Amino acid sequence: MNSNSSVQFNEQGVPVSTTFDDIYFSVDNGVDESQYVFLAQNGLPDRWQTLSAHGCFTIAETGFGTGLNFLLTWQRFLEHAPSDTRLHFVSFEKYPLSRSQLNQAYQLLKPVAEVSSEFLKHYPAPDPGCHRLILSQGRVILDLWIGDINELLPQWLPQAQQKVDAWFLDGFAPAKNPEMWQHSLYEAMSQASYSKTTFATFTAAGSVRRALQQAGFLVSKVPGFGRKREMLCGQYSESNKLKRSDRRNVTIIGGGISAACTALALTRRGVDVKVISPDIADGASGNPQGAVYPLLHAEHTPLSRFYWQAFSTATSFYQTFCSENWFPTGVMQPAFNEQRKTRYQRIADNLYAKESVNYLQPAEAGEKAGVPLGVPALLYPKAGWLRPEAVVKSLFKAAGVELVKAKAVSLKQTDNKDWNVLLDNGESLSAERVVIATGHHVNSLLPQGIEALPIQPVRGQVSLVQTTSKLSSLKAVLCFKGYLVPADKEHHCVGATFSRNNDSLATKAEDNEENIRQLTENAQQPWAESLDVKTARVSVRATSPDHQPVAGALSDNLYILTGLGSRGFTSAPVLGEMLACQLTEELMPLTESALRRISARRFQS
Repeated sequence: MNSNSSVQFNEQGVPVSTTFDDIYFSVDNGVDESQYVFLAQNGLPDRWQTLSAHGCFTIAETGFGTGLNFLLTWQRFLEHAPSDTRLHFVSFEKYPLSRSQLNQAYQLLKPVAEVSSEFLKHYPAPDPGCHRLILSQGRVILDLWIGDINELLPQWLPQAQQKVDAWFLDGFAPAKNPEMWQHSLYEAMSQASYSKTTFATFTAAGSVRRALQQAGFLVSKVPGFGRKREMLCGQYSESNKLKRSDRRNVTIIGGGISAACTALALTRRGVDVKVISPDIADGASGNPQGAVYPLLHAEHTPLSRFYWQAFSTATSFYQTFCSENWFPTGVMQPAFNEQRKTRYQRIADNLYAKESVNYLQPAEAGEKAGVPLGVPALLYPKAGWLRPEAVVKSLFKAAGVELVKAKAVSLKQTDNKDWNVLLDNGESLSAERVVIATGHHVNSLLPQGIEALPIQPVRGQVSLVQTTSKLSSLKAVLCFKGYLVPADKEHHCVGATFSRNNDSLATKAEDNEENIRQLTENAQQPWAESLDVKTARVSVRATSPDHQPVAGALSDNLYILTGLGSRGFTSAPVLGEMLACQLTEELMPLTESALRRISARRFQS
């Protein structure tokens, strides 16, 4: 899928859209133009000074373009806003620029060089949907919605009611891009605004002014920037109020990656969090190495769409919070039989952005892998591997939560809809809201009267092998039927077995043999032979019948996060964000249809 914008750079170095025959920013001074038109006319940065502790300022933008407005807002927010406040920037873009196009455009934007350099490290592949990026230690969130704004707004709007503080109406001029400046845009602005919501736009077109007035905005004409005579700005005129964030405390039961991501997302929003778990990363999140990459199908499916969006958040999240334990080496899937070769060619045949996945011929694949493969392979260039236990522990440490080292054995709801959590040491704790994130054990904690979830345990054993002279040069994660990870402290993780309806934690010698046999047979290379297993570890994945995660509200003040399967480290960051936003009533990073598909209530009769 090639959704990148058609761009040329003029003699001044300014990007020009050949689709719309218009420039992306002012030839004279793009940064000053953005400051004057979008920040100053929306009362920024002064309005940030009135934010309460842990308050969030939300901006919605039409037309991300080069990201200049976002970059400048990000920079100014860090410079001027109180340190305990947050920025949430939502932007829609139909024709995203490529990373190389952005890099070239940024050569003219030296005043935002520091943030633009950081942004390029997080910039996602331009596949459709919402890509949530976590920046500046979670103080700044960018939701980049890629696609036609007319199609995306109905999916975004139900959760955006009265939540936007300021609108940046950018994009190309109404005369050149009339498809964007439609009635549906102004109607969405009205629904997402409240009495103090402001807007600003570079255009002074009469059609825009009249449409904004009809949508309930007070509109003013003010001098434009540079050669532009006039522009529009104003404020919403209705008396409805901003929807306030819900910061009641939350108790999370569980000590794995899903619990850690949720805890961090909540504490970043000013919510007091207590975690109940016998230990940290003692279950499926405790393997020595784990791969992070999207699940892409040979056709676009709801599941693949979820995972490519989750992947963007995951890579941004780990780079922000766990860079010392995150290694974006690339992940490769060698086409070790004809069936896989055919499927991989279909996946890479213009179905997804080249920044997401590439099909490499044997020689190039071997060079990228660092070891001979002898077959073609898919390459996920932004993917990689991490140290699961270290990541989970560092996330809990960053969250600064209170840890109760005990096992929760039952939940009972009180008359006022709070919860009593009974522990295995005989004590009980009171909780206003509870999140159960205990993997395949989730049903053991569901209160009487709540239907059990169809969560299946799947046992998996990984084998840790000593590196060899032939294998030590491995540079990328290799995924055959199982996976092989580059060496960490002279050892490679190989795995994993897949045993349904099995929750035994005992290691088995025959499982080590199966892991090595499968790797040897699939790879058909000398480096896969005579590998020495040093140790093994067993964990139990939690899976759902439709292979989607199970996340969200299940009953009053009771929430679930489970069913992450074998890609928990790919999906947990976006699910933790989603759950935290649901709990605090903030904007979520998924469409309404995606939220329904992963809803914890979808299995209830």
